[in-house]
Amino acid sequence: MERKKIFIFLDSFINNSIEQIIKYKNISIIYRNYESNDEDEFKKIFKLTKKKNIPLFVAYNELLIKKYNIYGFYIPSFVKKKIYVNKKTLLIGSAHNYLEIYQKLKQGCKIIFLSPIFSNKNNKNLGLVKYNLITRNFNTLFCALGGINSLNIKKIYLTRSIGVSGIRIVKDLKFINNFVNLNR
Repeated sequence: MERKKIFIFLDSFINNSIEQIIKYKNISIIYRNYESNDEDEFKKIFKLTKKKNIPLFVAYNELLIKKYNIYGFYIPSFVKKKIYVNKKTLLIGSAHNYLEIYQKLKQGCKIIFLSPIFSNKNNKNLGLVKYNLITRNFNTLFCALGGINSLNIKKIYLTRSIGVSGIRIVKDLKFINNFVNLNR
């Protein structure tokens, strides 16, 4: 069974949770805080990820990416323009359909978070079959996003996904434990 990655979206430094999750391998952090420009909050996450050698991505904040030596840059689906960053910076982004996937490829994204795979918002989830059919049409890496939990985590191994990502994952240590145990 191939090892999958976990990408965790954080908007703040949640000390207890982040301390629990950083002990696992194959974890990356995506700092995504569109509502606040609190650099102190970011610095805490930056220092911890640097100390523990955890890849850190910043979501659509060009000031932070220029000021700090950050591993990668996350481009949300609503960002349509080309992003210019250091060539060493890994670009990743999210998409919900073919048009957005093409857009992320034009922007230079090396990993695309395709969503929603399982979540039931408006019953518009992709499901396993549609997820795999879409990803087969592109020669790029995909990561599953949306509605992934402890009950459906094993299904991720039936996809062409390099891993999982989520916002609520950081609060679900049972999920992370199950996922890590599957990855062994």
